[in-house]
Amino acid sequence: MRKIDPWRVDWEFLAAALAVIALGLPFLRSSASSADFVRQIVWLAFGLAAMIVFALVDHHRWMRFAYWGYAASLLLLIVVLRAPPINNAHSYLRFGPIGMQPSELLKLTLILALARHLGKRENQRMPQGLILPFLITLAPLYLILRQPDLGTALTIPPILLVMLWMSGARFSHLFSGILLGLASIWPLWEYVMRPYQKARIYAFLDPERYETAEAYQLLMSLAAIGSSGVFGQGLGNGIINELDLLPEKHNDFIFGVIAEEGGWVAAAGMILLFLVLTLIGFHISVNAQDRFGRLLAAGAATIIGWQAVLNIYVVTGLLPTTGVTLPLVSYGGSSMVVTCALIGLVLNVSQSSPKLEKMENPDKI
Repeated sequence: MRKIDPWRVDWEFLAAALAVIALGLPFLRSSASSADFVRQIVWLAFGLAAMIVFALVDHHRWMRFAYWGYAASLLLLIVVLRAPPINNAHSYLRFGPIGMQPSELLKLTLILALARHLGKRENQRMPQGLILPFLITLAPLYLILRQPDLGTALTIPPILLVMLWMSGARFSHLFSGILLGLASIWPLWEYVMRPYQKARIYAFLDPERYETAEAYQLLMSLAAIGSSGVFGQGLGNGIINELDLLPEKHNDFIFGVIAEEGGWVAAAGMILLFLVLTLIGFHISVNAQDRFGRLLAAGAATIIGWQAVLNIYVVTGLLPTTGVTLPLVSYGGSSMVVTCALIGLVLNVSQSSPKLEKMENPDKI
């Protein structure tokens, strides 16, 4: 195990992550109730603690727990199917006053499990080398679809594809996997998707027809964004936000509040920060000195960047409405803690970056 020096992390990556949190907090305060905002501050404290722990503990140490954590996540995904439904989905487990979303934890443990498996094998260039990684991913994906939680399910496949690509898999094989995924759309539509999920897609295609029902949330989001202007209406002055016309405004649709009250400047700033965060994450991955760390950083950068894209696309009407949080910004304890833990993992991987080695040892340049 290498010696950990907390001062050798990639400060640009850390700054981008903290900037996303700092930019999002005022808009969360504006859109959430006082009680929910206080709860999120508590979860943020837990998230920052998780970030510090994962940044300080050598990422190789997590390798021995990767499969156990993955198995525990699968068990929780099975247990949650027996839990009482919330918003038509069996997604949350309650432990007294504390709730958790097992599918969020699965994102972390899946990345660890895939990184351990792919990091120890060199047969990803052969079709048979892809079977087990696909099974590792499809098992929790099936359970998440059973909840049903289509939004979280959509965040999972890109993790597998990117980590396989980073481990040396052939593009032709990955493209075949994508085609198989596309071929599954019809049976997914016929046998898995619930009527209310199908209605959201109909509303996306013809929002005026469903403007008082399934398309209401989308239309209110677009109205909030359309009324924003360059600098927005100011914190606490957004008409749609203040009149509470946008459902889930502090959660999945907080980007609409950011646009309405912060304007195009705040919205573009948030998009730019996520772009920077994701690109630096991939840069850390490419420059990692060990295969396990390279895969961890790639998986973490993928889930953060892809989830931000999905959320913003839904809020701006480019995708049908589905439940996807904006990482580090939306209200939600499980999402905040897991995302911060992933940030910590990438920071730990960054400590072995050649760039940092050259900064400390200029004679090696």
